Amino acid sequence: MPDIDLKSLDRYSYSKISTYKQCKFKFKLKYLDKNFIYNATIATDFGTLVHETEEAIAKALQAGCAVNYVALKNAFILGSRKIAHKYPSEYSKQDKSGRTYLEKTYTYLDSGIYRLERFLQEHPSYKIIGIEQKFEYNYDDVHSFNGSIDRAFFDEATGNIIIQDIKSWPVPAQASELKAPLQFAVYTMAASLLWNTPYEKIFCEYDLPLCDESQQAIAEDLVKEGTTVLDKLFKGIHNSDFKPTVSALCHWCEYNPLTNHNTRQV
Repeated sequence: MPDIDLKSLDRYSYSKISTYKQCKFKFKLKYLDKNFIYNATIATDFGTLVHETEEAIAKALQAGCAVNYVALKNAFILGSRKIAHKYPSEYSKQDKSGRTYLEKTYTYLDSGIYRLERFLQEHPSYKIIGIEQKFEYNYDDVHSFNGSIDRAFFDEATGNIIIQDIKSWPVPAQASELKAPLQFAVYTMAASLLWNTPYEKIFCEYDLPLCDESQQAIAEDLVKEGTTVLDKLFKGIHNSDFKPTVSALCHWCEYNPLTNHNTRQV
């Protein structure tokens, strides 16, 4: 990659470029027109609670300390109660896994919260090298990427790096959703620079605490497939292609004036 001053480039996060991939018009409204709207949902709030807990566990394990599960569980229960108060009807509804958010709280506290410690016990050669690891790099001579990686491990036995992205999904992803995820292409390029490691030594997976499993990305060449998609998306942006993508997801869009959401201007 060229050695270019990052401040001179158009800055992108995975979230920003994926917005354009999802809906070009939404990208225009949000990032070009600067019409930022925060869309509060029970899924994002619960996911944040899981992420904060997982980060605390990882930091304790990386430091070689015992994890204070009692304190973390108490904090999680308190956070879950706040979510229940904020979204009373949604909290008691079953999702596609057949569970309510209360039941998912029990699932996480019974088993999911111990996943990372069990994972390290099962892989004694793995060492945590990144927790909410920030990155920024130039993608080409016009664009840069920035963001953070949830977790990264170094396998002392093989020299591999394993990237984990934590998802609070209620059910595992379909096989089609695991084929060359664009997010992991961005992360692999970042990890290669952060830890001076070739792409072929970097592996990516989703960690699913609510499903008690992990799912690996499927790709022959994650970066090659990802850059093909990224180049196409950037070409569309620079050609001012901002046609809206109409789908069932439009109902939940924060820019849909016909839908009543918990939103606020930011």
